[in-house]
Amino acid sequence: MTPPQPPARRFRLAVLQPPLAAGQPDANRALIRAQIESVTGDGAVDIVVLPEIYDGRTAPADGRGDVEFLGSLARDYRTHVIGGSCLVNETDGSFNRCCVVHRDGALVGHYDKRVLFAGEARLRRPGSGPGVFDLDGIRVAVLICADAWHPETARELRDVADIVAIPVKSAVPTQRHVAYGRRTWHALVLTRAMENAYVVAASDWATGVHSASARPPTDACNARYFTCGATSIADPSHRPEIDAIHRTIPDGDRGIIAADIDLDALDAFRCYRGSVGLLPRSSGDGLV
Repeated sequence: MTPPQPPARRFRLAVLQPPLAAGQPDANRALIRAQIESVTGDGAVDIVVLPEIYDGRTAPADGRGDVEFLGSLARDYRTHVIGGSCLVNETDGSFNRCCVVHRDGALVGHYDKRVLFAGEARLRRPGSGPGVFDLDGIRVAVLICADAWHPETARELRDVADIVAIPVKSAVPTQRHVAYGRRTWHALVLTRAMENAYVVAASDWATGVHSASARPPTDACNARYFTCGATSIADPSHRPEIDAIHRTIPDGDRGIIAADIDLDALDAFRCYRGSVGLLPRSSGDGLV
């Protein structure tokens, strides 16, 4: 019998920024598949993070097709998939849901968005608790878009996650706001990573213009909105090399970010931050 393998301490993480279009699920799924094929063609990838509403579908479904598609990606490319999010109907309402799939194609579990943005609150039900998943020894938590803007939802993951994956569909009202939206998201990802001492990986839609009918409206006068291309990875263990800590895609273009994560280095960073009083003390960090 083969002995059990120890949990991975080093692994490769990739986040996608595809040029998605609302209401075109087949084309969007093809784009996502092509990006995953591209990044895995350069070597094995252990975890891939997809954007919020990854297929651009505007109406909820039963979710089975999403699980099948995400499972096929996981099996075909031998990678764990943090499945962005999709709109799913349940008997008690519809949810903005992230499905997490093991590299063997099996559904590990799901997380439902808790902080509903603007008109989304009229159409969806919020989730009821945090989502933390074990992927072959890697502790991955999920927040969806607006969840990350509440510091308490990020803080509650501090002792239970090595990585927080954030599927995003950024949305701003005018072209003038696009760079602003991208930079504020980049700042948020870096701040959440530094203040909680875990890796944060955000996957957003590439910069683009979209019809306002494809999202819950915030203003009936707005005929369109813009996505910002805010994908980034922040790994605080690379301190003080800021370019290694925080990686982004210039100008919000289509693209992929891949990074090698070292959990031993992350543990060392956590220990340092706790020792100087910049993290709450806990029984799990050896500082009590």
